[in-house]
Amino acid sequence: MFDDAPYIILPAKTNSPVFVFCDHATNHIPTGLNKLGLSDKDLNRHIAWDIGAEALTRQFCKTYGAAGLLAGFSRLVIDPNRAVNDKGSIPQVSDGTLIPGNQDLSRTAHKARIEQFYTPYHTALETQLDEAQARFVDPLIISIHSFTPEMANGQKRALDIGLLWKADPDKAHRLKAEIERINPYHVELNEPYSALRLNHTIDYHVISRGLRHTTLEVRQDLIDTEAKALVMAKHLTKALNHFIRH
Repeated sequence: MFDDAPYIILPAKTNSPVFVFCDHATNHIPTGLNKLGLSDKDLNRHIAWDIGAEALTRQFCKTYGAAGLLAGFSRLVIDPNRAVNDKGSIPQVSDGTLIPGNQDLSRTAHKARIEQFYTPYHTALETQLDEAQARFVDPLIISIHSFTPEMANGQKRALDIGLLWKADPDKAHRLKAEIERINPYHVELNEPYSALRLNHTIDYHVISRGLRHTTLEVRQDLIDTEAKALVMAKHLTKALNHFIRH
């Protein structure tokens, strides 16, 4: 359950060499922002969050006994996976939907969102990565996202899982093969988004430290219930076991 805290920490249950985080875990709009003027129907669409990503993150942490971090606010408030100077970090329109509470935002209001939500989340992520490195010399960092099967313009996405890579294409190819060996998912590299263009949180916090990592994009209808997320977590954690150095 999310309140107005900018993040939720999932404590490690073992001395796990894995750390998992989720930038877009919730559609929660903090008190005082009046749902950004959106209906509940819109807030339950993919524009507000990565549907199923929180459940998948929690299952990864449970399987590995690993620590995790969940952002506690909707990406419509401010997107933690974008630089603060990115004009899309507080979107005025998302997948064709106008976001009333983000129109003509004052400099003061913009700064408040950075200070109240964005900065505390990123500071917590830095602290958690420090602790992961203290627990294990070569941790594996996993970033969890999900994507909608169909955009508002009718664009359909056929793939099941995307693996985003920037620094280690060889590992991405090997992980793709391992996932496909375990279950016949349609897996693509740098789809439906490319880490060569957009993967801010990993770039800023993880690649800069030289840590091993992967970013997983999973189609939302494959993880939009607890039962589906459990099945997907079982397959993906099994595939990733090959890459964990104990």
